[in-house]
Amino acid sequence: MPDLPARGSVHYGTTRIDYSIRPATRKTLAIHVFPDGSVVTDAPRTATVDEIAAKVKSRGAWVLKQQRIFAAYPPAIPARRYISGEEVRYLGRQYRLKLLVGLERSAKLKGAHLEVTLLAQDGADVAKKLVDAWLRDRADAIFHSLMGSCVERASGVGMKTVPEWRMLRMLKRWGSCTNSGTIILNPELVAAPKDCIEYVISHELCHLRVRNHSAAFYRLLSRVVPKWEHLRMKLNRAVELRLEY
Repeated sequence: MPDLPARGSVHYGTTRIDYSIRPATRKTLAIHVFPDGSVVTDAPRTATVDEIAAKVKSRGAWVLKQQRIFAAYPPAIPARRYISGEEVRYLGRQYRLKLLVGLERSAKLKGAHLEVTLLAQDGADVAKKLVDAWLRDRADAIFHSLMGSCVERASGVGMKTVPEWRMLRMLKRWGSCTNSGTIILNPELVAAPKDCIEYVISHELCHLRVRNHSAAFYRLLSRVVPKWEHLRMKLNRAVELRLEY
C-alpha cells in the first residue's frame, strides 16, 4: 500500500492544476472541484501517485471548466448584520430587511421587503432572533411540504413513506443522513429555490438506499432527479453559502 502525499499537481496544457489527495476506501478515484476552485481527489488506498496524476490530467478539461464556472459566481454575501437595507435570500429571491418600531414584535414579507417590527428598546439581538425565527419557521413548513412530494416522486425506486427528519444548522453540508436513517436538513437551505431544495431532499432520500457516493448512488439519484447536476450548480449559484454537496 503506497504512502500517498497530501497534495499533488499536474499540467494541463499550460495550466497547472493543484489538488489534494484524500485516501479512501473505494475502488475508483473520484475528483471534486469545489466553489473556491480547490480540487480534491478521493483516491483508493492502493492507488499510486502516478495513477492519481494521470487521472487528474485526463479530466483536466472538465476540472478547468468547473473552476471557470465557479469563478463566475457572484461574490458571497457577508454575514448578516440585521440592519435595514441588507439582503435576505428566501426561496431563491432577494429581499431587503426593513426594521420598524411598533407596539408588537413581528416579522413578515411585504413586497420586496422582510419587515421586522421591534419595540423601541430593542437592539440588534432582538432583530436577529426575529429574522432567524421567521426563516426557521418557513424552512420547517417548506421542508415538510416538499418532503412528501419528493417521497412520492421517488416511489418508483421503492421509497414509499416519509422518513424521520429534522433540521440542524450545519457549517459544511446542506443535508445528511444518519446511520439510523434520519434525514437532517440545514435550515439555511430555505434561501434556495424550491427545485434546489427538492434536489437536496431527494439526494438524502437516495442515501436511505445507498449510503455512500458510489456509482450505484449516482445511478439511483439520476433516476429520481434526472437533472441533479444542473440543480446542484443552480444551488451553488443561488445561495451565498458555498457548502460541499
